[in-house]
Amino acid sequence: MKRSTSIVLVIFLALAGLTFYLNQKEPATEELEITPAAPVEFLFTESDGLPISIDIKSEAGGRVTVMRNEAGAWVLKQPVETEANQGSAEAAAAQLTSLRIVSHPEVAPDVVGLNPPSYTLTVELTAGTVKTVRIGDLTPTESGYYASAGNSEVVLIISKTGLDALLILLESPPFESTPAP
Repeated sequence: MKRSTSIVLVIFLALAGLTFYLNQKEPATEELEITPAAPVEFLFTESDGLPISIDIKSEAGGRVTVMRNEAGAWVLKQPVETEANQGSAEAAAAQLTSLRIVSHPEVAPDVVGLNPPSYTLTVELTAGTVKTVRIGDLTPTESGYYASAGNSEVVLIISKTGLDALLILLESPPFESTPAP
């Protein structure tokens, strides 16, 4: 056999071996089980409609009520009757629609400050429903408040950030600012 024939034969065998190797099936990889993320749950759903009246009462006696008038503008009814700052009132209404339920702990309402509640939030919605939420103690991690909706004894944890933005209305009601003379 000639030397050039031997080289061609070796190259041919090397290519055939490489082709065979590359065409081999890869070993089956282990299937990973993916745990689906828990769905995000909101206190007020889209089907409830938009807020038209918001009333927040504290156990300490503070109260703030804002509602839309016939013209659709926000007015302050409590602690005094006056025009409301439209931006602040609209921000509060938008905040309501984004109140997120963090979890459903299995605890008794009495243990987490819901009987009596620290705060009571009553919201009238465009769908014609009125929802009342009792708000209790902060969670031990201070990431949320214990709450229950309506007359239910089921305890929820609502995001602290969202509720704090509403509860601040008790200290700073959305009065219409008047321009300085």
